[in-house]
Amino acid sequence: MSRTSNRRTLRAGAVVLTLGPLFIGSGCLVTPPEPAEVWKAWDQGLSSPLGTFEALRTALRGEILVAEYRCFSSGWKSRNGISQVGYREYRDSLLDLAPHFIWGLSQATVHLEEGTAPHRATIFAEIDTLFSSTTVRFSLVQEAYMELRAGGRRLVSEPLESVALQTRHKEGQLFAWIPLEDLPPEGEVESFRLETEWRIDDIHLEAKGD
Repeated sequence: MSRTSNRRTLRAGAVVLTLGPLFIGSGCLVTPPEPAEVWKAWDQGLSSPLGTFEALRTALRGEILVAEYRCFSSGWKSRNGISQVGYREYRDSLLDLAPHFIWGLSQATVHLEEGTAPHRATIFAEIDTLFSSTTVRFSLVQEAYMELRAGGRRLVSEPLESVALQTRHKEGQLFAWIPLEDLPPEGEVESFRLETEWRIDDIHLEAKGD
């Protein structure tokens, strides 16, 4: 096993080992979402904190890894060193240590608290079982992203560091300053989209026995 794999496994273990007592002996059947349910969860995209949570919960039930990965912020991915290619390894490590984690989230009672800072919010998922109770706290941040199509393909863009710094509104028009290093010299810009999305920036788990 590589040094990177060891680091990810240990990190996942530090996060979810406290969930062991919660899920032992609990029912763990999770019904995969129907296509209509998946569509409903993603219909609004990641336009609100609760929408992002529901999108993640639905993607986890359906094992839609691309959708799961999209729910996490650029900061979370950078801090944990997890790329889209490496996300499955991280996910597998987490579920090895807490195999009923997805079931727990599917049963959770959820409430939202607005963040003390702009573009921040917190979601609390309360999970109660016969033996224990757990609070899963999701910290969310609103990030700006762009999507650009050029030369007949979709260019994967980095999140914008700050909407305030890289966009300007003047006389009814919106101006955006976007790095185009990946744009082919001969490529013509076919479409451009700029939007903000709520993404998960951190997850905290607190388990207490009854």
